[in-house]
Amino acid sequence: MLGVHVEAGPSTQEIIAALERCEGWSRDDRKRLAYLAIFTGYIEGRKYSTPTRVSLARLVMELEWFENYPWGRVAFKVLMDSVKGRDISGCYTINGFAQALLVWVHTTLPELGATFGNPFPNNPSPPILAYKGRKGRRQFKEAIPSQARVINFVLKDMGQMFPKWDFDVEDTRAENIIKLMFVKKPWKWTMDCWEVTEELDVVMEPFLYMVPYLLVECASSDELRAQYSLEPFTYERPTNIPPARAGDCGVYTLKYIECHALGIEFSKKDFAKPNGKSMRDKMAVDIFQELPDAHEFENKDMDDILGTYDG
Repeated sequence: MLGVHVEAGPSTQEIIAALERCEGWSRDDRKRLAYLAIFTGYIEGRKYSTPTRVSLARLVMELEWFENYPWGRVAFKVLMDSVKGRDISGCYTINGFAQALLVWVHTTLPELGATFGNPFPNNPSPPILAYKGRKGRRQFKEAIPSQARVINFVLKDMGQMFPKWDFDVEDTRAENIIKLMFVKKPWKWTMDCWEVTEELDVVMEPFLYMVPYLLVECASSDELRAQYSLEPFTYERPTNIPPARAGDCGVYTLKYIECHALGIEFSKKDFAKPNGKSMRDKMAVDIFQELPDAHEFENKDMDDILGTYDG
């Protein structure tokens, strides 16, 4: 009906051509065409004659799916992928909902917006309707330095960074996090900084039943499954946990659960910061080997993901 290749999504050029012959189509088909026009022109926003992704364009055949799909995320990712790494010294094309980026620039740099955005009077809302725009080429690289300069930075005190309002609710936990992040003098985080106000037994009960159940259900063989039981776990709240690097807290949590399940001591020596990467790598291998199709990838180099977790 659209006259496009079955392996490629429609281009803006093809959508415009279809609009000229859709008068006899059903209401739902005309609605699909309108959705595709939004998809090609604003969500993917590719060059006039460039096909869009057919995998997403096909969603229009189920109108309810199309209407509930997270298109905002798609448009944001297309735009960010298009902007990253661009050489702005020459001519280039931005894909995606470029109007959002343009409005952000005009709003953030008011003088630039006044010069190039051709704003409407009285600052209408939403911001995307506040600028008429101008046709023609503009050398933004040369224009931006002349419109925005940083003269100096002024250090703000805590009261200005995190003001208190009359209707604020006291939140000791949030204040402790702020202290940990911004107070100049070393401020040590202790168990009292995030006090558990609920009864701890009530909070922990679902986890005590869930963890042994997961161990049994996820065991890869009957031999391994026989090592576990569905007896609920006990819990303890230790205070002598080895410190982890930023980003390793999840690895430490899983390893602690594993040690607790097997009755192994969670020692500072074995779980020191330098061992975090080794634990992460071993955990990644264990997870990979449990995949049903893992054997299909064993002989592939995987150079594109080499070193992902280095550092």
